[in-house]
Amino acid sequence: MRLRQLAPPPGRFQVSRSQPAAEPEPRFPLITSYELWRRMWWVLAYGIVVLLAGEGITIYGRHGLDPSFLVVLALFLIILGWLYLRQRWHYVSLTPEGLLIRHWFHLTTLPYESLRQARAQPLGTFFDAPSRRSLLSGSLKRYASSPVCIVRVEMDHDRLLAVGRELGRRTVLDQDLILLVRRADELDRGLRPQIRRRPPAAASRPSRRR
Repeated sequence: MRLRQLAPPPGRFQVSRSQPAAEPEPRFPLITSYELWRRMWWVLAYGIVVLLAGEGITIYGRHGLDPSFLVVLALFLIILGWLYLRQRWHYVSLTPEGLLIRHWFHLTTLPYESLRQARAQPLGTFFDAPSRRSLLSGSLKRYASSPVCIVRVEMDHDRLLAVGRELGRRTVLDQDLILLVRRADELDRGLRPQIRRRPPAAASRPSRRR
């Protein structure tokens, strides 16, 4: 993988992109990638078995290999491999440096100092407010009952939107980053101790009477 470091943006916090020396653990796969793999792998595997059986019968009957069979078989294998790598390389993880988000070969780390709050709740509950209901549509609606980890991030909103694009559409709302991952409750429990607690505001002292 390529080592990539962005120039520090204006502001207090920045997003760093780097290649860790070893794969961080534990990993929390994105539900969208995992569910697509879970639904499709057996269909593709069954198709490959049928192709092999059909071509075996054809070769036995005419003693020849159909070139189109190799093309179709290669296509099935490519799609199967792509889906497998997609669910393996799309995940969120906790590292000593911060919250790591992996999207293919891009590694984005949000420093813990930029995180202000974490909570786990069903995705539909988060969008239950009247101002948000219209935003829960399309591919997200099927995950309405799935638990997600929602993180409040103190960061320039445009940069936060760039991070959200690696997680999928509509995963950023205001300063909230929606992490639609497996084992969201476990991720929430791991994040909370890492989030820096803001010191309470100093109480104003009453003025002394002279």
